[in-house]
Amino acid sequence: MHTNLHLLFNNFLNSRQISAFLCLCLFSSWLHAGWERTWIDDFSGNSVEWNNWTAQTTANYNNEVQCYTDDENSDLRNYEVSNGTLKIIARRQPISCPGQNGRALDWTSGRLNSKDKAEFTFGRIEARLRFDELRAGTWPAFWMLENRIAEQPIKGDNDTVNWPNPGAGEIDIWEWYGANGNSVITNFFNVNNCGSEIRYNYPGGSPDVQSFNIYAIEYNANNIAFYFNDTLVASHDLSNCPQYEEPMFLLLNVAMGGNIGGQIDSSLDKATLEVDYVAHCVPSDNNQLSNCNEATPPIADDDNDGVSNVNDQCPNTPINTPVDTLGCLLSTIPTSSAPDPLNEVDTVVSIFSEQYQNIEAIDYFPNWGQVTQFELLEVDNNPTLNYKNMNYQGIDFEGAPQDLTEMNYLNLNYWTHNSTKLEVFVISPGPRENPVEIEVKQGEWQRLSIPLSQYTSPDLSSVFQLKFEGNGSFFFDNIFFSQQASFFEEQETPLPTAPEASQPSDSVSSDEQSTGGSLSWPALIILALLSLRRIIGRYYPTYECALHK
Repeated sequence: MHTNLHLLFNNFLNSRQISAFLCLCLFSSWLHAGWERTWIDDFSGNSVEWNNWTAQTTANYNNEVQCYTDDENSDLRNYEVSNGTLKIIARRQPISCPGQNGRALDWTSGRLNSKDKAEFTFGRIEARLRFDELRAGTWPAFWMLENRIAEQPIKGDNDTVNWPNPGAGEIDIWEWYGANGNSVITNFFNVNNCGSEIRYNYPGGSPDVQSFNIYAIEYNANNIAFYFNDTLVASHDLSNCPQYEEPMFLLLNVAMGGNIGGQIDSSLDKATLEVDYVAHCVPSDNNQLSNCNEATPPIADDDNDGVSNVNDQCPNTPINTPVDTLGCLLSTIPTSSAPDPLNEVDTVVSIFSEQYQNIEAIDYFPNWGQVTQFELLEVDNNPTLNYKNMNYQGIDFEGAPQDLTEMNYLNLNYWTHNSTKLEVFVISPGPRENPVEIEVKQGEWQRLSIPLSQYTSPDLSSVFQLKFEGNGSFFFDNIFFSQQASFFEEQETPLPTAPEASQPSDSVSSDEQSTGGSLSWPALIILALLSLRRIIGRYYPTYECALHK
């Protein structure tokens, strides 16, 4: 990490910083020495590089008063690339806004995003920029959105999710309000209460925004850290956050007025956000660099798939084909069908399976107002349910409610390439329901047997619906209730099942069981450190795990 240790230890007796220091030490995962660059736009040409960016002309939020345009050519243009920097220029001028159905507005401005062109999952994202105006009414920002959001450009690649649901969450790396300009503002927007707003005061007050500064984040599935120049200004534990684990794209814009920008100074006619570069890097042990910029060495990537040669287990993938984190072709659908269950027919109540007689009157896609999309597919000649853009999804058999008091398990097979969350509900009239959380695994068929004893709310004598809540895209097969846990031809014994309700964990793990035995010395040390943090945290609580607020 790039922590200012001199600052930390000079202030070590400060209780908030003790807690923050421990939080950063225990939850940071930046154990690499440096960075290697995967992507950069240094604005060295004489035009916006439209292979990297889209001008988002239809954005209209927060009662703002600007019309976003794609104008980089007229005398009153909103984009200019010159002398090695990008300028996004807000101008006071009347316009019948094309992107807002001809709405009459008094300002034009620019908003660039990298959706479908430059998207990133984890690493360091960095920009060097400045804003030239201190008068009230402006709201420039450098930020990120998850790539399934239903915003321009709409490519039709599952980008149908509404902000800030999973797939459409937001992270603000830097934003600034002219009406209250002393602070670097970092923020989150999602439906899972992940992260929070943290403000860091510019050392020299609001005029600092007029100088070039470096704003960056470093993040992975467990932790995110925000930087202003070489100073760590905020850190958050994301280990229990189901969002931000899929590709995100970048945005640069200047908004005017509205709920956040506030009243525009009447003497203001023009405001410019100037950007020197924007870059993305991945961790590397090949150097000790702390920044991600033109001087950062590019990753060695012979097949140009965005995965360094060191980590690439499939070094000859075709250029511009989607790959996973190991550099291998990313499959978005299963290549084989789910394994066939072998439970006896008379011990099963089947909802969806070719191996059994399904109950009658089942609706696999009831209209419950969900954004989930449904398709019945043939996978290796086997009918399979496919739910895409999952937020929630029901299976309704109200016309044939089932008495499951003689059953002990709910079984199912699932396959996903991009989901990080799945909860499974059994529902009886009322509705009476409760979820069981699944530990999601990607890239191969998973087999679950959930004990019905975990469903403490529904009346099992009259079950009439199932429900799934999650994100990403799921394929389901062999959904059935049974007296015994599901088992398959290649298994000599029944599959390990979900933990019983009496066990302390309510998380369901598929295909594996924990084993006993002594803890290793590293594990004992980690547990001791965590215990120390909890003890100190009781007396010196901190909620954002930040060094500055």
